[in-house]
Amino acid sequence: MFNEKFRPSAYPLITVDPFFSVWSFCDILDKDYTRHWTGRPSPIFMTIYSGDERYYLCGVDENLVSRPSSRNRILQTDVTVTPLSTLYTFENEVLKVNVTFTTPLLLDDVKLFSRPVSYVEYSIEDKQNSGKGWHFCFGISSEICVNDKTQKVKFEKTPVSMRVGNTNQVPMSSSGEGILINWGYLHLCGKDVKAMCSNKITWWGEVSEFLDIEKEYNAYSDKPYLAVDRAEMSGHITIGYDEVKPIEYFGDLLDEIYKEDFDSFEEMLAFADKEYDTIKEMCKEFEREFNKKVSPFGDDYKNILTLSYRQAIAAHKCVKDTEGNILFLSFECYSAGCIATLDVTYPSMPLFLLYNPELVLGMLRPIVKYAESDKWRFPFTPHDVGWYPIVKEQVYGRNEEKYQMPVEEIGNMLLCIAAVEKFGGKGKQFFDEHKEIMKTWAEYLIKFGYDPGEQLCTDDFAGHFNHNCNLSVKAILGLYAYGSLASDEKCLGLAKEFANRWETDAKNQGGTRLTFDKEDTWSLKYNMVLDNLLGYNIFSEEVKKKEVGLYKTKMNTYGVPLDCRKDYAKCDWMMWTTCLYDDKEYFDSVCESMVRFISKTPDRAPFADWYDTKTAEGYLFRNRTVVGGLFINLLF
Repeated sequence: MFNEKFRPSAYPLITVDPFFSVWSFCDILDKDYTRHWTGRPSPIFMTIYSGDERYYLCGVDENLVSRPSSRNRILQTDVTVTPLSTLYTFENEVLKVNVTFTTPLLLDDVKLFSRPVSYVEYSIEDKQNSGKGWHFCFGISSEICVNDKTQKVKFEKTPVSMRVGNTNQVPMSSSGEGILINWGYLHLCGKDVKAMCSNKITWWGEVSEFLDIEKEYNAYSDKPYLAVDRAEMSGHITIGYDEVKPIEYFGDLLDEIYKEDFDSFEEMLAFADKEYDTIKEMCKEFEREFNKKVSPFGDDYKNILTLSYRQAIAAHKCVKDTEGNILFLSFECYSAGCIATLDVTYPSMPLFLLYNPELVLGMLRPIVKYAESDKWRFPFTPHDVGWYPIVKEQVYGRNEEKYQMPVEEIGNMLLCIAAVEKFGGKGKQFFDEHKEIMKTWAEYLIKFGYDPGEQLCTDDFAGHFNHNCNLSVKAILGLYAYGSLASDEKCLGLAKEFANRWETDAKNQGGTRLTFDKEDTWSLKYNMVLDNLLGYNIFSEEVKKKEVGLYKTKMNTYGVPLDCRKDYAKCDWMMWTTCLYDDKEYFDSVCESMVRFISKTPDRAPFADWYDTKTAEGYLFRNRTVVGGLFINLLF
């Protein structure tokens, strides 16, 4: 049934943004709750019935009345993940049922992909041509609308849907790591949608009692759902989440982008529902082009990118500021809970450079705006601007200098801007609009960048350490990026001088060092890939070739460790190193090891980017946008 070589660690179902996110952590859809990426249940149920004959597709609830025997089940026979959809097939001697979850995250169409809408399409084939009228039942839990088990919800009919939401609507009332939304409204489109209680559903799918929508219900103990029963043999269901106010941005409560074209959420939802067939074809065309682009790299790489696509995008929220500028705000999922984290932007940017470089600027804008304010007191770039979904001020490191990432974040900012310009965006224009602060940051790199003191880099889980050779590479390339953008020959020359010096100071037998002062050490020089990507070529091909040769000797079952100190890997950085030097054997082995990790990890959750290369056990990180970095090979 499944590709034995590739088994996703989790299957994306509804992947719109950090809050509106539902996954299956199980290979068989009816073996577990569907869940939010944090692992908290976000239950969905699906059943098929005709008269007394009923088959169960999805949903787990210990309070349901009775579970059918195996002879009454319809077995899941296949599941396929594509960039924009996850397709399930269920079959027995009576029926064949196809169910497809699709979120149209088409990055070149900001108005479309920023809509908080997702779709479920179904088709029922009566294999015996019995002529029976089969029904498709779909339900989704109100648990999606609340953040804790004490909160109550209420249902309401709209002209195009039924919605459910927290009875106490307070936007921005929770923020940070591991939270779910507790404001806004979950919508199920259609005038036939009902409010029902899962305690009154049999495992056969029969709804024996509908809820009084005038009353309030506890989202957990009362188990209220939005549900629809469709008599057609095929069709689609449109689901939306109205956050009302999705982002607080330096004191302003921002609107969703769809409000530029629609007067209400309901109007947009009705339009999105009617437009489904057109959107479906757009998604198919995108996936055809995606496959053409990726297939030459082999099945392993194709599988990795296919699984990464929706995760990388849906860990962001796309809105516009009060001046109409795009903001593409990341949630630093299960690593800090920060919003617009710069050292998350840097590794994630290849996917967005590929399809819409403007989105990278949308990640950088809040960082620069905050850095230019009187709230920021340091001569280097901030790490973040708050806890998601509130943009206010940096929260990382308690704003003490010793806990900051000065060289890391300056290099990230300058290299991201240069990459936007390289790949057709307005990087130079953005740079010129903020040239004074950019100059301050370049001066910091000149003074402190070549041989960084004891400070953190983006791999902050490794702790502070001195003389970081890879961080030095970022400083050198960041300085060269500044020189290119500012047409500053002095900085260009100094960066070249630093690069030549680095090759001597970092040299080690077989490769280069982890730190300048320690022989017989090594680390992945993933920052050096930007030398190739941006066409600077200030580091020698000989150094890059030797580095890749060294990494090949360090390969473990599930990949190459980040450096000589531990066995853990970062999948984004590991993939970046395949672009240091053209070595197909190394690229293939990296892809094989990564597929092996995804398929074998015991941690069933969205793609973890930090894991043990010997055991396949993941560390804390999950569902992070940094998997967008895995697209880097497509930029060459």
